[in-house]
Amino acid sequence: MRYNSFMICLLIIYYLQFSCSSRNTNENNFTNDTFKQEFIFPIGEIYKNDSLFLGNPIGIKFHPDSFLIISDDVNKLIKIIDLKSHKIQEVISKGVGPGELLSALEFEIYGSDLFVLCPILGKIIKLSPDCNRNFEIADEFKIEEKGTFRFHPVKENLFVCLSKVGDEKRLTFFNEDGRNVRKMGDYPSLLNKDMKGDNNIFQSHITTSLDGRKILLACSTTDILEIYDTERGLQKRIQGPIGIQLVATNQNIGIGVGTHLEPSYATYCFANGSQDEFWVGYVGYKYEKGILASLSDTAPKWMFCFDWKGNPIRKIVFNNVLYGFDIDWINKILYTIEWINNKPEINYYYLDELIK
Repeated sequence: MRYNSFMICLLIIYYLQFSCSSRNTNENNFTNDTFKQEFIFPIGEIYKNDSLFLGNPIGIKFHPDSFLIISDDVNKLIKIIDLKSHKIQEVISKGVGPGELLSALEFEIYGSDLFVLCPILGKIIKLSPDCNRNFEIADEFKIEEKGTFRFHPVKENLFVCLSKVGDEKRLTFFNEDGRNVRKMGDYPSLLNKDMKGDNNIFQSHITTSLDGRKILLACSTTDILEIYDTERGLQKRIQGPIGIQLVATNQNIGIGVGTHLEPSYATYCFANGSQDEFWVGYVGYKYEKGILASLSDTAPKWMFCFDWKGNPIRKIVFNNVLYGFDIDWINKILYTIEWINNKPEINYYYLDELIK
């Protein structure tokens, strides 16, 4: 009897250790009520510049030498606002020739350089500022990973992107020649086990910590966040605030086969990371059959902030929907694009109260 009691105690201890280990490495679910702090942001201070016209901006980035970079398909694909002189420069013509792209859906900054990706052409243009603070094309290169639509610089001469659709690995690393260096990661699970995940099903935004050692994937089709170590791979998956159980099926759409997701949601949109934390825009809109979603339905009105261990820190609620955001982490300023009085505006908010 004494021996049996001893064995039962060992089994209980083993079970508890295994359970805790599994929770710590694989899951850290949260809800809207989990966040320790909540901030409500009214309209911020609108950036005024008589020379600035925004047509249909789809993203904004802060450059550490006091520039704002905006993707806006009016005249040229990229607008660059010099926050010191308030001069506006427009770069990258639309086309398929040298120095041209068909779109500027994704653009990122590393050091002083700006990298702009056209997923259709599979080409990246690199721009660098000269001594007069004008951005000039320094290089352009095709990338080996065809069809990727998200990327982010990790360190000098190394980028990470979503692997091509159908690839068994979640992430691909490539260099400034566009050649693949290595791959890593798998996909979140689907409720129907007969269907394999890929980057078409789990479309995601990417950001990194400032030193490039941590990578965040914020999924836009389900409410999953993934934290990777650049060298060691997946560290944690976090799900919330809904807890979507996704089913994917292949369906005939007339011109071929398409992937149908059920339920169909718009979830995470935009991401930005510092050395200590990352911020993601959150939508939480469920598509309903027969109801046409508006642009404001599928744009975020909330921001969720986490540390790099996946712990929720704060939630921010905005008065307007966001069409892009980025953060000057040194001066603690949040820059956003918001739709105000029927037109897009650049807003900025001081974050001294939030970031200590």
